[in-house]
Amino acid sequence: MSDGEEGEEGSNAERNVFMSLVSRVIRHPPYRFPGQWGHETYEARIYKTLGSILRNATSEEFEAFISDFITFAQTAHARLEIQFYVEFTNMCTNVILHWVFARRGSVEIVRTLMARTCYFLQDQSNSLAIAWRSFTPIYSPSGETPLMFVAQNRQYDVLKVLLQYGMLEREQRPTYIVISILFNPPRLEELDEQNQGELGRGIRECVELCCRVLTSICISDIEMQIIYGRIPLIGEWRECIPATRYQEPCELAHLCRAAVRGCLLKKNWLPDGIKDLPLPSRLQSFLNLEF
Repeated sequence: MSDGEEGEEGSNAERNVFMSLVSRVIRHPPYRFPGQWGHETYEARIYKTLGSILRNATSEEFEAFISDFITFAQTAHARLEIQFYVEFTNMCTNVILHWVFARRGSVEIVRTLMARTCYFLQDQSNSLAIAWRSFTPIYSPSGETPLMFVAQNRQYDVLKVLLQYGMLEREQRPTYIVISILFNPPRLEELDEQNQGELGRGIRECVELCCRVLTSICISDIEMQIIYGRIPLIGEWRECIPATRYQEPCELAHLCRAAVRGCLLKKNWLPDGIKDLPLPSRLQSFLNLEF
């Protein structure tokens, strides 16, 4: 490699948020012994640095940020010690998901995240399939996937984006997302502000949104939660679920929607591929879960 190429590569690395952060961690290690790469030695620096960027980032700034992360994840393993690379990447993923879903909850930023990473979702083991990764909100003792977190907090607009990208169809047990909506209490800081009527309305809207995707819902799984002692957050929970999802034949229009979305999902064309179909705009909106 020529000096010019080396200089250009170094310049690109410095412009990349994550390579720059790695460089600072390596140059100024906050630990005593060289080679001590435990995540506790640089975790605080990652949270502080990335948090300062994500706190007020616009959707355009976030797009540049996530582009840096994709470049880093695809190339940095060739130049970094593998254990450090994996730990560092996982730590960054946790920070990104925490800010995008738990702190910001911006529909546009979530849409940008999904648009830039949806191509990796077919392989859940890919480090860039971050919508599959569990993350740990600061007030939660255990990790949750973005879909599960958004469902249990009834973030309707964000949930809709995830469903448009086929995240519910990809779930092995999609009824458990409905269970999370029906049974999980809201976040502690919202309990004093959110009255029961608003909570019930949010539950009904989110369940109805899931019903635009699912052709069947396992009612016995929901009833089993009650047998185990869990109490639904609304008493009329069964009224939220159309009889055509568990008792009567499903509507033909909805079965067609599920079949078309399933074909697009296999090719990883959700939701952008919908607008390329030779269909009227109203049918495209129907396929995209608008109603």
